[in-house]
Amino acid sequence: MRRRATTWVLGLIVLVGTRPVASAEPFTVIINTKVAGKAIRRDSLSDIFLGHTERWADGRPIDVVDLTTTSPVRESFSRTVLEMPVLGVRVYWTRTAATGHLPPPTRSSDDEVIAFVSSHAGGIGYVSSQATLPDTVKAVAVE
Repeated sequence: MRRRATTWVLGLIVLVGTRPVASAEPFTVIINTKVAGKAIRRDSLSDIFLGHTERWADGRPIDVVDLTTTSPVRESFSRTVLEMPVLGVRVYWTRTAATGHLPPPTRSSDDEVIAFVSSHAGGIGYVSSQATLPDTVKAVAVE
C-alpha cells in the first residue's frame, strides 16, 4: 500500500512538476561536512524530513533535526519544503507514529541545530538565513 502511495505521489510530481524554492527564503538548509553535495532537490529534502528517506547515497544514516513547532523559521521551512503548515506536519507525524516511525528531534535555537548537525556525521537541519555557520557544517542549495 505504501509503495502504491509513493508511486502515485512520484507520478503526480512528474505530471505537475516541482516548484523551485526561492533563494531568498528565511532559512538555510545545513548538513554535516562529511555529507557530500552542495545542493538538494526540494522533493528529496521533503522525503528526508518526512522520514521516507533514511540514508544518504553513500549508505550513511541520515540524522534529521527540526526547530521547535513555534519557530517562524520552521513554519517557513514546512510550508516551502514540505508544502504544509507545521500543524499539518504534526498531524502527519501523529499518524505515522503508529507505524513505528518517530518525528525528528527538535531544538529551540539555530545554535542547537548547528550543534546537532555538527555532532552527527549524517546530520541535516535548517537554521535562519542570518545564522553564522561554523566550519563543521555547510549550507546546501535547495533546488
